[in-house]
Amino acid sequence: MVTCLSPNGTRETQGASPASRLLVATLKGVTRLERDDARASWRVVAQSLADLHIGALVYEPKSGKLFAGAHRDGGLWVSDDGAGESWRRIAADLDRQHMYSLAAQDRGDHVVLWLGTEPAGLYRSDDLGETWRELSGIYKVDDTDKWTFPPPPHIAHVKDITFHPAEPATIYVCIEQGALLKSTDDGETWRELTDYSKEDDVAYRDTHRVTLHPTNPRELYMATGEGLYGSADGGAHWTHLTTPQHRVGYPDFLFFDSADARTIYMGGAARGPRYWREKPVSDAAVVKSSDGGRSWTLLDQGLPHPAVGSFEAMALHRWPGGRMLFVGTATGEVYASDNGGASWTEIARELAPISKDGHYRPFLPSEQQRRVAHA
Repeated sequence: MVTCLSPNGTRETQGASPASRLLVATLKGVTRLERDDARASWRVVAQSLADLHIGALVYEPKSGKLFAGAHRDGGLWVSDDGAGESWRRIAADLDRQHMYSLAAQDRGDHVVLWLGTEPAGLYRSDDLGETWRELSGIYKVDDTDKWTFPPPPHIAHVKDITFHPAEPATIYVCIEQGALLKSTDDGETWRELTDYSKEDDVAYRDTHRVTLHPTNPRELYMATGEGLYGSADGGAHWTHLTTPQHRVGYPDFLFFDSADARTIYMGGAARGPRYWREKPVSDAAVVKSSDGGRSWTLLDQGLPHPAVGSFEAMALHRWPGGRMLFVGTATGEVYASDNGGASWTEIARELAPISKDGHYRPFLPSEQQRRVAHA
């Protein structure tokens, strides 16, 4: 079974058996890890697209196709064999080629692919990526002139795309930084959800990720630069559940447990990127809540203390009777847990950084940082 580990692509997969193939998005392309069975060790077996910084991977199980989005105008790629053995570039005619986020939405009779870019743009494809249509309605909300991103050149991007499980036309989009947007008409028109935003926030509407409760989709959780928020009414109103002073003060990834929908996993750094530049240690962590995000348990057995590279990618693979969590770091390690995060095992090291654009830089040796800055 194929599982993808990338900052801004597929986060959850389901199959009949434990994962045996893991595709990892890195600064130097796609790394493929495999194991023979659930008790065997993982091994690196292949590398592809090595001249591209891949930030998003989506494996689409109906077609067996693998999609990869690359930073820095690297474009969108598809592997028709689903394993990254061969690739071809698609969507080369789009105005934006800095591909930031990817998502696949199974609608029963067909699959819709969604693509988020930098500068912030949103596209959809109804033919598995061969043709695309821009959804320009996202630019018609208020305050788009405030959309930004802290590192130069200060250009915002579509960080996350999430769907309502029972209402396929309802879509949430996170603009980093600048907005949480919601559409109920398949992306044609949008409205901004702003109740979480406060004037004294350090970052303006720094939205990272939205996750919907699996059995009650009106219950939402959102990871932001200001911590974690929860909503009980589809995003109209929000409660601030954790702050930047929390153990995971800069959360990014959220998952519900497959065996107990009351349980949420959250991962991210202790503090935001501006602190990494002062001291290149993220002190990232994974935590778990069983009460809707009001209290949290640290899941750190087997993870580094402290973690240097930020946890830039997390994935969850489910199968009947089990689940496995994966974590990828900005310093090129991959960790896995098959017991709900109670303990972790390092399954790969010394890979290229697993990171969205720029987040790996503070953790490079000084000489490499200078080379990257002038690249």
